Amino acid sequence: MKRLKAREKSYRELEEKYEVMKTLNQTLEKRIEEEVAKTREKDHILIQHSRLAAMGEMIASIGHQWRQPLNSLSLLIQDVREALEFGEIDDQYIDRFIRESMIQIKQMTRTINDFRKFYTPNQEKSPFSVGESIEDALSIFSSSLKNHGIQVEFEYRGQQIAYGFPNEYSQVVLNILTNARDAFVQGDIPNRKLLIKLDETEDCVSAEFIDNAGGIEPALLNKVFDPYFTTRNHGTGLGLYMTKMILENMNGSVSLENTGDGARFCLSVPKVNAAYKPELISV
Repeated sequence: MKRLKAREKSYRELEEKYEVMKTLNQTLEKRIEEEVAKTREKDHILIQHSRLAAMGEMIASIGHQWRQPLNSLSLLIQDVREALEFGEIDDQYIDRFIRESMIQIKQMTRTINDFRKFYTPNQEKSPFSVGESIEDALSIFSSSLKNHGIQVEFEYRGQQIAYGFPNEYSQVVLNILTNARDAFVQGDIPNRKLLIKLDETEDCVSAEFIDNAGGIEPALLNKVFDPYFTTRNHGTGLGLYMTKMILENMNGSVSLENTGDGARFCLSVPKVNAAYKPELISV
């Protein structure tokens, strides 16, 4: 009888402990869900801030790209008044005016279309040419690089096909180009050069961006990919952090090291034959 009562008591105690553990587990699960939700919200805010910063770069680049065609249109329009005063307006003059004006307008339209494509996120992973994605970013940012006297050499041979988000990869490249430009300007570096090289292994395609902008303080190398960390006077500290996030979302990676007179960024993404697994991803 005593043994039976002892067993019943032990059973009740076990039930009570089970209920306590069950409650603790439910509380822990709820806390984990709350923390995950908070982390996602923070990432969402960071992404929004990064997009706003990228939009600022986009508007500045559009301004650079549009400056020449706007000047050309301005000269064409001013010439109409002089042509009228000197009686030079005829069918031939009108045809030439329309033809040259449309060339400038088409160039401006192409710029807008390039930017719209560039900033449209890919919803699904797909095979893409790493070289072409880099060229897309360079075509958009070339005017800014030339404006600051930065000479770019792009070693691009063959088709290195990766698997991921091509537009987002171009966004990553734009972040690296922006970082290099700002380093040149902030350091007041003469003879500014940026070398871009592509390489591939059995599993991945890598792109190296090597500049002679003076490099980064060794003590800061481990912090450059942290959110809100920046060495630039007016930087947001989000560009390199988003670069890391985007590449990791493609199962890739980014690394940074100093060279003799500058820095080397290396972007690695999976090759299509090593990573091709059709799936729908929400970005």
